[in-house]
Amino acid sequence: MRSARSALGSAIAAMLLVAHPAPAQETPPAALPEYGSTGLSAELGARVGYDWGLGAWSVGGQLRVPVIPGFALIPSADVFLRAPAPQWQVNLDAAFRLGLYGGLYGGAGLGITRRELGTVQTRTGLDVFVGFAPPRPPHRTVWPFVQARWLLVENRSPFAVVAGLDVEL
Repeated sequence: MRSARSALGSAIAAMLLVAHPAPAQETPPAALPEYGSTGLSAELGARVGYDWGLGAWSVGGQLRVPVIPGFALIPSADVFLRAPAPQWQVNLDAAFRLGLYGGLYGGAGLGITRRELGTVQTRTGLDVFVGFAPPRPPHRTVWPFVQARWLLVENRSPFAVVAGLDVEL
């Protein structure tokens, strides 16, 4: 009788040692962070770029304001480093994350620009863009981004690329 109890005890101990939790008992994996964000915190960014329509470099900044996960408002402004007349562009954009967990995003908005189109004029048009901001780990507060942008104004579509860093506020 004693050997039967020790055999049963050994069998139970072995089953407990090799038992794994059922899928419903496991802790779910942490969700991957949103593109360019550790949550719904606003971000301020500095950027540099090049506009092929003007043939000029630019410096500027942007504010990323997440509204809901995967959707953000991104107002931005750039000054073009081109003489003699000052030239600039202000964008009021909305961006949507593309894909489930990736950092690819796209969007559109209103572009207001003062640039040389024969003469220097202030014009308004639609701007469209696509960008990439890698998903960031929760402990990071500074993260890079890159965007390609087209401004549709006066039957033209100048193309620009900007890159920069966002800082979580």
